[in-house]
Amino acid sequence: MRDFLILGSSVATPFPSSSSAAPHRYPIKPSLPKLTPFSSSWNISCALQAPLSLSADSKLVEDFKVVDEDAIDSGVDTEVLAKMVLLGIQGNKVRSVVHTLNRVQDHSVSLASHLNGSSIDAIAKECCRLVMCGHIEEAVELMEVLTRFKISIRGFVQPSDVIKRCVLSRNPILAVRYACLLPHAQILFCNIISEFGKRRDLISALKAYELSKKHMNIPNMYIYRAIIDACGLCRDYMKSRYIYEDLLNQKITPNIYVFNSLMNVNAHDLSYTLNLYQNMQNLALKPDMTSYNILLKACCVAGRVDLAQDIYRELKHLESVGQLKLDVFTYSTIIKVFADARLWQMALTIKQDMISAGVSLNIVAWSSLINACAHAGLVEQAIQLFEEMLLAGCEPNTQCFNIILNACVEACQYDRAFRFFHSWKGKKMLGSFGEGCNNNTGQELVHNVTTIPNGISNSHILSFAERFPFTPTTTTYNILLKACGTDYYHAKALIKEMETVGLSPNQISWSILIDICGASANVEGAIEILKNMGDAGIKPDVIAYTTAIKVCVESKNFMQALALYEEMKSYHIRPNLITYNTLLKARSKYGSLHEVQQCLAIYQDMRKAGYKPNDCYLEELIEEWCEGVIQDNREIQGEFSSSNKSELERSQSLLLEKIAAHLLKRVADILAIDVQGLTKVEARLVVLAVLRMIKENYSLGHSINDDILIVIGATKVDENPAKRILEVQEAIIKLLRNELGLEAFPARTRLALSDTPKLKLPNLANLKVEALPAEDALPTSMGFQTRRPGILVRLKITRKSLYSWLHRK
Repeated sequence: MRDFLILGSSVATPFPSSSSAAPHRYPIKPSLPKLTPFSSSWNISCALQAPLSLSADSKLVEDFKVVDEDAIDSGVDTEVLAKMVLLGIQGNKVRSVVHTLNRVQDHSVSLASHLNGSSIDAIAKECCRLVMCGHIEEAVELMEVLTRFKISIRGFVQPSDVIKRCVLSRNPILAVRYACLLPHAQILFCNIISEFGKRRDLISALKAYELSKKHMNIPNMYIYRAIIDACGLCRDYMKSRYIYEDLLNQKITPNIYVFNSLMNVNAHDLSYTLNLYQNMQNLALKPDMTSYNILLKACCVAGRVDLAQDIYRELKHLESVGQLKLDVFTYSTIIKVFADARLWQMALTIKQDMISAGVSLNIVAWSSLINACAHAGLVEQAIQLFEEMLLAGCEPNTQCFNIILNACVEACQYDRAFRFFHSWKGKKMLGSFGEGCNNNTGQELVHNVTTIPNGISNSHILSFAERFPFTPTTTTYNILLKACGTDYYHAKALIKEMETVGLSPNQISWSILIDICGASANVEGAIEILKNMGDAGIKPDVIAYTTAIKVCVESKNFMQALALYEEMKSYHIRPNLITYNTLLKARSKYGSLHEVQQCLAIYQDMRKAGYKPNDCYLEELIEEWCEGVIQDNREIQGEFSSSNKSELERSQSLLLEKIAAHLLKRVADILAIDVQGLTKVEARLVVLAVLRMIKENYSLGHSINDDILIVIGATKVDENPAKRILEVQEAIIKLLRNELGLEAFPARTRLALSDTPKLKLPNLANLKVEALPAEDALPTSMGFQTRRPGILVRLKITRKSLYSWLHRK
């Protein structure tokens, strides 16, 4: 074993061993032998402490031993260090190179002058290899240490490749570390934040933003804009507002571009966008064309046609005085504002303004114009605009084609829709339609044959189909499915054609197919399709279930409709408003208590889900059912008909809730009928509903065990009952005695008022005492506060009277 003494770049001769004849000396300034890869057992730090000899065998390299594993001092030979770095790179010993260079304490050491062009290329090639293989951290560490030794890494790799892989691995820290190595780091910071935003990774984007701010000497508006745009891509507009407020708190004034990005992200909130616009003007920032376009976009989203018109007039004025020049985005946005509001004539006026200004319409403007006419039912006008777009050389997208097809279908021009569809698909399909439409697929759907207008000939369609290829989408086929009417087999053929061209039917496709079954009264087919959706890997949604329920209701299959309703709830699919209304309007008359209970259960589910039902229809049906207690199929007396009341006088939801609260109980649990807060008509219906339920259950063997109490209202002890309470009491007594022949007696009960504090003794709370004189007071020693109680106005129907009524024919 030999011991070495390291002194800068000179190496002392080893002490001779007993077997050595003469000492062997290494040259002071050795030259590098032919570069060979490192052996697996070689340590690069050895080479830094013992230079190689020209005549030395490669085995000598393996004999190098490290004496000092601590930091290498400043006396290291930079030429040898450079050669060893190159040798380590060529030997794929990157981590060893990084480890050794990090041990050099002198940060003023430069290796750039000791590496020629081919050496730099070899290092750059290794960095590229690491990046392409996914070893991003290793590549960044190597470039970091090379930068410290004054080696420029610019051009080693494409920055976009490194950023892309850092984004994929969600490593914003590594991405920022790499960006800091390059002179254009500020630009790369923006790219990093934007790429994370495009990946919808806002957490990483915010992390990169915070790290980037640490490397900024002055505020960088590009980075602020990038993080705000990332918030918009990730649909977190609140975070963008926090960033804006943070800038203001730091006394940083955003520029016009930051304001534009912030307005664009918050365009869905018109009031906030207008507030930003006002703040921008307060800061003496002059709005540009982009600012106005975003304002128009916010008006479009909010449906504020009036405000959009005001902005457009202001823009026209600014253009007339030469301050601004309206661009195609301005015109397209204002056209879309009018189109969404179905103001097709005003939209066409903007089109003329564009032509007069020499601005060519883009695809957004054309599609908005076509859509506006289509929604207005102007099929011919929509088709004419479509032809103008094609003649103008504007390539239509699939949405334009779908708008034309949908316009034809909505106008019941089914045959024309299929003619256009097959013509656009290509020359081969067009030929058969051009020869009298002998194609079977088209002929099966001729519900309303309409010829193609003179403005669009078959030759025109052929030339356009060749110039602008049409690729149908799932939406396209869904539109055509609507044109099938009741032809279930043709709809199935379209579904099969979708799968042939590589498209998968979605939930809307299956829902339309279910609806087609309903049009042909094919309930079994509709249920079968609903089951087949799961087999196709598509979970039925609320639309599919609602469509199937509608099919069952239209076919008078109420039990199947209710079974589907329960099934969708068991799958945690929340019914929507249409689902509830379809079920509640399923019957035109209730025959049994069970049917009413089912209806009321659905009604309560609807209220709990937050929907506001229209109670008129349901109340009339229940009213008819309740009055059936007196006489089936008799005409309800006008005085007691709830339909005579105006909407403002009705408390429909309260009435139905009262009925539901009673009818959904067991008969044995009904000891009192609560009609507090109801009018005399509504109280009559609640009493009749409970009596009918008792009657139907008695016929099934359920007996009456106690008297029935009817709670009418409450009043104070020293006051007479309110007029409304007396009217309700009189109406119910007349109903029970005169119409039903029941015995009913007034029964007042003293009770503590609702606002009286609880008693100190819990078991004595809400103590009820029958027929106590008004002047008697409860003893204060029991813990009551000294307040006079109220009187509960009630009626009592005796059990004997109920039995007599139930046995009466």
